[in-house]
Amino acid sequence: MDINLKYIQENYIEKKALCEATNISSEELDILITMELIPSASYSIDSRHEISSPLGDKIVINDPKEYFPQNTPALIEKNKGLTGSPTSFKALIKQEFLTSFESDEDKRYAYGNIIDKAGKIDKAKMDNAFEIEWDYYCKGIYGICTLNATGSDIIKKEIAVKKLIEFNQKHSECELSEDDKSTLEDLSKQYNEVSNLFAPYQRETSSRGKYLDKILRENGMAHLIKK
Repeated sequence: MDINLKYIQENYIEKKALCEATNISSEELDILITMELIPSASYSIDSRHEISSPLGDKIVINDPKEYFPQNTPALIEKNKGLTGSPTSFKALIKQEFLTSFESDEDKRYAYGNIIDKAGKIDKAKMDNAFEIEWDYYCKGIYGICTLNATGSDIIKKEIAVKKLIEFNQKHSECELSEDDKSTLEDLSKQYNEVSNLFAPYQRETSSRGKYLDKILRENGMAHLIKK
């Protein structure tokens, strides 16, 4: 089996199986997605089957399938009763997002200049940052690049990536010292706590490939590359 298909099928749940697991119809699932009570599918696979016979006939069948993160069944069970007040779910994700940001000692790394010189959070910029992230969340993007797709994961991933970018910029032209390697190992652990592997075809151009795998490989630390 292709490694990309294998990764997606082993780590995500197909739409039909998702509906069966949660006892809802495909139409009901689509409504939950439209109302932004669960994110859209993270991956779509469109298979093409060509059937032919010795009679010289042929038919082509397209078989599209959508794949959702493994935590989606729990999210459906939690949110399918919120169709009367869908904004309450968005408010919950935003509260997780803000609480995680405010409590993180490394929050200065997130979203550029969102903290002013006095150390206060610019509320307008923070609200704008969340709306952008919420759009990504609803599109299923955080089902690809975070482990649990929570408001907390979004913040922790943002900070972990920005710390790795800063480290790469500082050390891209020099050999890492033992202290630098220790720091990089810590950054790797922090990133892995919230970040997915990405499908093989995505990995090299993902944050994992660009900012973690590459520098680990270049500095004799390939054993830390998560498989």
